[in-house]
Amino acid sequence: MASVLVVATSKGGTGKTTIAASLAAYWRSDGKRVAMLDTDPNQAATRWFRKGSSYDNVEAQATSDEHAIIGAVQDLSERADIVIVDTAGFGNQSMIYAVGIADLVLIPVMADEASLFEASKMKKVIQSASALTRREIAFRTVLNRVKRATVVRHTERQLEALGLNPVDARIGDRAVFQEASYHGSSPQELAPKATASMEIRRLARELEPALLKT
Repeated sequence: MASVLVVATSKGGTGKTTIAASLAAYWRSDGKRVAMLDTDPNQAATRWFRKGSSYDNVEAQATSDEHAIIGAVQDLSERADIVIVDTAGFGNQSMIYAVGIADLVLIPVMADEASLFEASKMKKVIQSASALTRREIAFRTVLNRVKRATVVRHTERQLEALGLNPVDARIGDRAVFQEASYHGSSPQELAPKATASMEIRRLARELEPALLKT
């Protein structure tokens, strides 16, 4: 059975779909069997994947029915090494179900107070899901859409102080991500040696110890 990575936060605009799609492309290019479940009613990930042939080898499903999420993940897990679940940019029952079956939850955070507040709320959701399922659900935060280094350093200190488990990788606010979404592609394909591709690779490698089963 696959490991399940859920990309989630109740704050919109943090780049969940961008990170989910970019990680899917990286792991696929690294020889992993990757599947994607899009639970966002807006289906941003689904539209991204359907625009071109870049994700032909990534099995993708979409559902906004909270009661179908667990079955969909279990189905995809039979044919994948990693299942990535992209969630909506607001708190809902679907996100709670997704978190409940996660091996790891990744919380994108922008360098602002509102994102820190929502990340703290997300931590409580994960803790509640852990108590409900009687197992520890791991989570990490990643700084995304980074612009100013001084603000980022302050945000990193806050993430540490709040016990939000930040990864070392940072994802910059780079035009190639927008270009990738328009073309249904990824930074790895559009600019494999660019900084954005390096950032996604670094993030993927930080997450792999918690995801790739031996």
